Amino acid sequence: MRTVLGIAFALAFGLLVALGAGTAYALYRMPQLEALPARVQAEQKARGEPIVPLSQIAPELPKALIATEDNTFWTNVGVSFEGIARSLLVDVSSGRFVEGGSTITQQLVRDQLLTLHKTVPRKLEEMVLSIALTRVESKREILDLYLNQVYFGHGAYGVAAAANIYFARSPKDLTLAQCTLLAGLPQAPSYYDPLANPKGAKARQREVVSAMEHAGVLSQAAGQAILRAPWQLR
Repeated sequence: MRTVLGIAFALAFGLLVALGAGTAYALYRMPQLEALPARVQAEQKARGEPIVPLSQIAPELPKALIATEDNTFWTNVGVSFEGIARSLLVDVSSGRFVEGGSTITQQLVRDQLLTLHKTVPRKLEEMVLSIALTRVESKREILDLYLNQVYFGHGAYGVAAAANIYFARSPKDLTLAQCTLLAGLPQAPSYYDPLANPKGAKARQREVVSAMEHAGVLSQAAGQAILRAPWQLR
């Protein structure tokens, strides 16, 4: 009994220490989190690209992105513990550290404030800062920031550049086929580049459509119609 109590006490103490350290680190990085919108705006201005509000983006694009990348986006705390558990199982089964389980918020934090090196400390930083970011910015603001800075391949940072480079149109005029194509690119933008690898891009689009059907935001019939529709690349 004493051994069990001792283990429980040690775990509780370790958790408290971890929570304290995480809170302290989040407070230390809080100025950078609060400055994130200005940072994204400055980056896009330097690239000659505008910041596009969600109201000016075809609504099917964020729907496709959320279904594919982070299906608990609207309800999670910046991290998905279910996603983390799944990625840990993959890590254990593969015998190596594999990037995975990252929410949209985590991807934004990683892109803007951290390195891309796949290490456990960086992953912990990513989780702490992502939880803190959801206390600073609304979900809509986080989604908007993500869409305006994420790399879609072919030199396109942000949705405005991607819509123009691939389709010669504005984000609000994107078709369903174009939205589901773009939503699949952030995972591996160079490999899924529809201009360089149309077969790979089509396979990824099928995954996006399937995710949307599974999430209940798209019927199977509508999904098949989307997959038959042309991308209308420029």
